Amino acid sequence: MSVSTEPTSPPDRAERDDRPAGPGLRAVLHGRAFGSSLTVLAFLVVFAVYSVWLGDRFVDLGARLLNIHQNVPVLLIGLAAMVTLVAGKFDLSVSSTASLTAFLAVGLRTEQGMPFWLVLVSCLAVGLLVGLVNGFLVEYLSINAFIATLGTGGVVLGLSSVYSGGGALIPARGDFDLPAWFGDMGSFTNRPPTVVVVVVGLLAGAATVHGLAAVRPRRVPAGAWHAFRGAAGVLVAALVVWGLLAAGSSATSGGLSWLIVLLVGVALVMWLLLELTTFGRGLKATGSNAEAARLAGIRTRRHVVGAFVIGGVLSALAGVTLAATQGTVAPDIAGAFLLPAFAAAFLSTVVFSSGPFTVWGTIAGGVFVVWVGQGLITGGLPATWTDVVNGAVLLVAVALSTVVRMARR
Repeated sequence: MSVSTEPTSPPDRAERDDRPAGPGLRAVLHGRAFGSSLTVLAFLVVFAVYSVWLGDRFVDLGARLLNIHQNVPVLLIGLAAMVTLVAGKFDLSVSSTASLTAFLAVGLRTEQGMPFWLVLVSCLAVGLLVGLVNGFLVEYLSINAFIATLGTGGVVLGLSSVYSGGGALIPARGDFDLPAWFGDMGSFTNRPPTVVVVVVGLLAGAATVHGLAAVRPRRVPAGAWHAFRGAAGVLVAALVVWGLLAAGSSATSGGLSWLIVLLVGVALVMWLLLELTTFGRGLKATGSNAEAARLAGIRTRRHVVGAFVIGGVLSALAGVTLAATQGTVAPDIAGAFLLPAFAAAFLSTVVFSSGPFTVWGTIAGGVFVVWVGQGLITGGLPATWTDVVNGAVLLVAVALSTVVRMARR
């Protein structure tokens, strides 16, 4: 199934930027900076309301970091969904792949006694294989991506039930225990050293500088905007480092965890791949207009298959992290993650963006969805409403993406 959420072509943007700016308010409303920040501002308003309504029960950095830590598997699945959406395809097998590899991460060690390094390699290989099968079905057999990945997701989920005998996998103490470092990685109380926190802060500042480059208002001189970007990057980096260190030093809350560091590292690699490589540019061109990309000499089939493979590997990694946080695995353990993962991916088209799917937008959108739901639960809403909130956010994200895309034509 094709997904059309890419912005208009560069020539169209150039023509639009050459038009008279018009009245000041109208120019602001139609500017890239406003369109890229509207959704962020909306979420900030929601969080401000939560802060007034819930007070310290919501304004607790340690608690909010714990929410991110617990949802690292969801965010990784969101990245897996995002990379295939960039190619113009859906992958509905991402959560099923995560469920299977969660079982394998625990079972291959505790039940079959495999060396844990081989367990990890096997899990990632399973994700790679699922991605190859999806890519082959979609590109070489011309099966609709929605149908193909729905089918492979069912097969993969069935295999996880076959492997586990249809029940939960609860490892018992024995000769083949899970490594201690694996459980420590999934623990929120096991924190990385300060130097890692500083690196994360610097990455946040660099991402801010890069993101602001694409939204310079037409009436602001380039030199002044460069100075503003630099100052904003320094400020964000300082705030991130200070906040994480302050949260980590508190006796009642946690700071940065190894799983969050892993998420940031994966996101950085994905961003470099999509933004700074020939493969990434070809993938975007394929998702925007496959026929035009093919005529331009891009091997679109290879790019689409590559996107499915990357999505499969990321889904497998999500399953491994899920096993680390849970310790035990239940049937279809990642099934509930599909909706929030796609909500995060589609929110990336309106968070720090005006149409295209982005890596950092997916992370930010996923975190915003988690915090919105957590705020409502803290305020007394039953946890059973979580899927309702995620579904509503997904609908709003798709609607906003469509409106922004149409407004910029």
